[in-house]
Amino acid sequence: MTIHHLQLRLMGVALCLSVIFVLDTQQVTAVHQLWLPLTLALGAYLMTLSVMAITITVGTLAVLNMDLGASYWVYAIAYPSLGLLCGLITAFILWQRFRLRIAATHDARWADRQTRDQDRSDTPSPGDGDHFNQ
Repeated sequence: MTIHHLQLRLMGVALCLSVIFVLDTQQVTAVHQLWLPLTLALGAYLMTLSVMAITITVGTLAVLNMDLGASYWVYAIAYPSLGLLCGLITAFILWQRFRLRIAATHDARWADRQTRDQDRSDTPSPGDGDHFNQ
């Protein structure tokens, strides 16, 4: 781990601790219901340096806490939008990882096919010569 990563992770710990210190989930304000939890997610990202882990966590919590029939905009609009955005980001990351995996193994698979084809063409078949009739 480089010193830069250590500094980022320590900043993440400090950010998470400061948010946890002031966060009050019982208050129905945008600060306590949306912005502080998103700041907590930013701190968690700085600690883990994993976009995928954060999008899965934030998306799951947003979907679990959304209420489409609520009159408060955070529950009715922000949480569903956040869940959708996190789902799209997660799907994009999975698609990119899939494409990179396919690209990384493409040359190895192609070389293996070429080797198998070469081996097949080098092996004589039963009717190719008199050495089978001896």
